[in-house]
Amino acid sequence: MVRFVTDSRARPTSKLPLLVIGAGLPRTATSSLQAALEELGFDPCLHMAQVIPHPERMEILIEATNERNTERRQKLIHQLVDGYQTVCDMPAVFFLPDLLDMYPEAKIVLSTRPDPKLWAESCYGSLGFFFTRPFYWIGLFWKSDRLWYRMNMRILEWCKEKYGLDDPFNAPIYEKYNEEIRGIAKERGRDILEFKAEDGWRPLCKFLNKDVPNSSFPKVNEKKTFRIIKAIVIAKGLLGWSIAGGAAWLTWRFLPGFFLVRI
Repeated sequence: MVRFVTDSRARPTSKLPLLVIGAGLPRTATSSLQAALEELGFDPCLHMAQVIPHPERMEILIEATNERNTERRQKLIHQLVDGYQTVCDMPAVFFLPDLLDMYPEAKIVLSTRPDPKLWAESCYGSLGFFFTRPFYWIGLFWKSDRLWYRMNMRILEWCKEKYGLDDPFNAPIYEKYNEEIRGIAKERGRDILEFKAEDGWRPLCKFLNKDVPNSSFPKVNEKKTFRIIKAIVIAKGLLGWSIAGGAAWLTWRFLPGFFLVRI
């Protein structure tokens, strides 16, 4: 199974409340954090890897980002996160103030990178292609890809609205966002753990009141994953365009003659 392309997990049906919010931006080891939280028993954890393969979840996410009415937006967020014990990556990034108000007991983990510039380079290297017009045209015949591109365009709008910047892959976005998260947590009197994957289990377990596992801290290589995803997306796109081209040729080649014979 390739993360972000397929997802075989069943949607949770439990009524457990959200306990942990991973508020870090994408490419701050959010997949590793997801794996760590689930290993600690905060299972399941909602990550974009569990949203992108499901068009109905993507539609809810996009609709919620555009909804200005707090009550209606939070109803949509409930549809997205209910049943999950933890959430991280973009479903948390978009809606942190709402999530804190909806789940007053949830703890905040802000995953970070050692250097903002390195984060920006890593983010662009992994995700940049999925914000481009070539991705739009390649994924035109696949609903999940069309919605992914649409969501990425919404991210560009969100960055412009909140930070006055058109490019999400830069150090100022990273710094402005993290400072905002600190302010949101302080405003609500909520503790926050600023955490790097390199820190390992100990600070995370202490913050969440969990015993330190005997295993190594999870390391999910998203950079490698996105290289594979890009190749799959291009292959799917070529298949879609080949089918469309073949259908167009067959229509041109045979249907005119078919109608002439009938006449």
